[in-house]
Amino acid sequence: MRVSAITFNNFNNYNPNFNVQNPEDNNMLQSILAQCGTDLKCLPCYYPINFTGIQNSSKLRMLFAYKLPCMYSGIPMIDPKMLTRWIRNKVFSRPASQVLEILEPHKDSFTGIEAKVLDVIRERAAIHPDKNIKEILKEVEPVFIRRLRKKQAAIFRELSQEAQLLPDKYQYRFKMFMEETDKKLNNKPVAIPFSSYEFKYKLAKIKDDIQNGQDIKSKKVMNKLLKESKKLHNTTSSRTIEDQKKIVNFMEIILKKSVLKNNEQLRNLIEVSKSRLAQDKIIVPFNRKSFIYDLARLIEDLPDKKMQENLLTIAQKLPTSQESTSAYIVKVLSEPVDKIGYRLVWPSLASVEHILPKSEGGLDMMANFGGATTRENSMRKSIPFVQQMKRRPLTPLYCQKYVDRLIELYHSGVFGRLNVSPKYIVDFKNTILVQSRNRINLDISRLYRKPAA
Repeated sequence: MRVSAITFNNFNNYNPNFNVQNPEDNNMLQSILAQCGTDLKCLPCYYPINFTGIQNSSKLRMLFAYKLPCMYSGIPMIDPKMLTRWIRNKVFSRPASQVLEILEPHKDSFTGIEAKVLDVIRERAAIHPDKNIKEILKEVEPVFIRRLRKKQAAIFRELSQEAQLLPDKYQYRFKMFMEETDKKLNNKPVAIPFSSYEFKYKLAKIKDDIQNGQDIKSKKVMNKLLKESKKLHNTTSSRTIEDQKKIVNFMEIILKKSVLKNNEQLRNLIEVSKSRLAQDKIIVPFNRKSFIYDLARLIEDLPDKKMQENLLTIAQKLPTSQESTSAYIVKVLSEPVDKIGYRLVWPSLASVEHILPKSEGGLDMMANFGGATTRENSMRKSIPFVQQMKRRPLTPLYCQKYVDRLIELYHSGVFGRLNVSPKYIVDFKNTILVQSRNRINLDISRLYRKPAA
């Protein structure tokens, strides 16, 4: 379609910064003309549209403050900056009744296990309004431990029955493994070898927590600790253990002299690691992921691969914190109160979604960005968009809901105040159309209409 001079002049009346010689502006005009024809009166003259390109996600992140719905689940997303402020202001250390009051405007943002846990907190906070969320969960922990142990026991029995078919040498290994598991389940001390891989992994996870809301000094301390941890030998043996002890002891000195000296997670990691290096018996809570990993190592050389698969399939039935309220509560109670609050909110946080995954060549540009909760974003990973549509059949509905909200924000002047180009709305529509293989054709006609007074 050729752009006529008359058409261009009409458009220029609405946007004097428009340049028809600019390929991006010209493409934008073609898209509008395809929907509106040559009558550009469909554009709202009360607010000129600035169709300048945006090449990063900062503009989209600014829109997260306006409760955008997730493009895959439709739930109103929580702005990550808000969570950062909550953590910085120690909101989750306050009485649960106050925390619930702060979270109330975002009630619709919580789904799944997190919503169920908040219901538990809400019910108990009515009785103990002055207790914080960790204290409340600690109070009900015995009830949920009993429920969890009952579910786990049935699976352990099934696992033990299957293990009776193992060759003799594996029978003994499995018996010792289950005895150690029983001690963990009943909070009895066990001897656990030190693992530098595990230590570095946990330290990196703590660093992620520190990045959320902590000051510059805290981040510098974490960088020092991470630098020292890199000196740890990957294997623990009589030849390396003394060096590992010196490194962990030095890290403890750094910690004690720093602003993070009272950080519960770091102190616990250092103390437990020192005990493991000293080969002391310690109380180690049962962990589903560790159990499956250790079981897999125990039977990794089992000749009967079918039996190996059967055992691991049974172990996978153990309740996870993503599907079991009991498992969730038992798991988070080993963490500081701020981390528990962070865990509750994290799945509902707004995140930038690459519609065409980066691994598939998707670019870091606004035309390829959508808004999705961190839960949906992490669950999708890098699967093609059409496969995501199969996982989430209501994606067309929620993508429409997403653009409807964007158009609403544009007409209310939010785009103008933030200097966000409404070109993003058209680009999102076009990208979704392409990535869905023409199965999702979003209606953005309201973008060009002046809303009723």
